[in-house]
Amino acid sequence: MALKQQADRAQKSLYRPENQIFLATLRAMRMRAGLTQRDLAERLGRTQNYVTAAERGVIRLDGLQIRDWCQECSTDLIAWASEVEQSVREISTAPRKRVPKAK
Repeated sequence: MALKQQADRAQKSLYRPENQIFLATLRAMRMRAGLTQRDLAERLGRTQNYVTAAERGVIRLDGLQIRDWCQECSTDLIAWASEVEQSVREISTAPRKRVPKAK
């Protein structure tokens, strides 16, 4: 594949703005459930560092881990995914600020 074609491909998900929505939604879900990071960690059988790292994007969760997270926060994958999708739609349809060109 040519270098130009590689550069035009989508950037890694870690660096996409949607990733911040993904992480914020996990955190918001936990907080709405009235759980501290420590509470959620205990329910998941993990450490508080695990929850912190997941919410900061230091570690990535697979589908089953997200499902477990949802269940321990008294919700499900469908509700979580719907919230993520709604937030992504909002940022993708929001007018973008124009940056003045340098002279």
